[in-house]
Amino acid sequence: MMSPLFESLVRNSLSLMPIDDEDSPLLVDEGKTLANAEASEEPKFKLQLNDKEIIVDELVDLMAYPRIRTVRDLQLDRNEFGDPGAALLAGSPALSRLVSLSLALNKLSDATAHALASSSTLSRLRHLYLQGNLITPLGLESLAASATLAHLEILYLRGNPLGPEGARVLSRSPVWRDLRELYLQQTRMGNEGLAALCETNILSGVKVLALAQNRLDDEAAELLAGCSALQNVVTLDLCGNRLSEAAQEKIKNSPNLKSLKALQVDW
Repeated sequence: MMSPLFESLVRNSLSLMPIDDEDSPLLVDEGKTLANAEASEEPKFKLQLNDKEIIVDELVDLMAYPRIRTVRDLQLDRNEFGDPGAALLAGSPALSRLVSLSLALNKLSDATAHALASSSTLSRLRHLYLQGNLITPLGLESLAASATLAHLEILYLRGNPLGPEGARVLSRSPVWRDLRELYLQQTRMGNEGLAALCETNILSGVKVLALAQNRLDDEAAELLAGCSALQNVVTLDLCGNRLSEAAQEKIKNSPNLKSLKALQVDW
């Protein structure tokens, strides 16, 4: 049973997601809006519980909390539930309508990746944030082959020890064709990993591509400039790498990056 203190924390951490309907009135009845959101078939709330020292037992209580089914965006960064807690989330029917899940900086391993990949309840998930964890190419292989996670649009893997092999695993994904934002900063991929990504169509729908601090150099610029799959990239983050001004110009002038509007580099 959820403790009164934890229930108060959860209740006060719930917020209604912004209304994006252009036809919505400028003046609204807040009470009526909340009541409608509670009763809606679609989840409309964000629950932000970052850095709250949440343990597994509290997650058990959270999954039994009636209002959890109204949550669209669940943020649980920097907590203490580890892989067992992440497995609990992956198997919870209460999260079957969840669209966005953030589990950053939780010291999660490949066990969490396997649990998320095999989940039968997270099929509506579109945004997955796993930055700052301990996921290796083995765990990524499970994620990248998951039918449950096939429709991810935003994937944040910054700071996981993926290396070149992780980039190869990602490039071979048979399901990830809806990716629109891909964050791979500090994953140790190097030029070798980038080459693997550029040889496939995994990037063909991506609009935001983050490759900062990956030990990339002018060879990487050649790869990027010659990659026909980057036609939709609008923002390209290459900060913290070793690119000459000539290499930067090559990227900017590439006909393959015709949609590019923001190239982020160190100046």
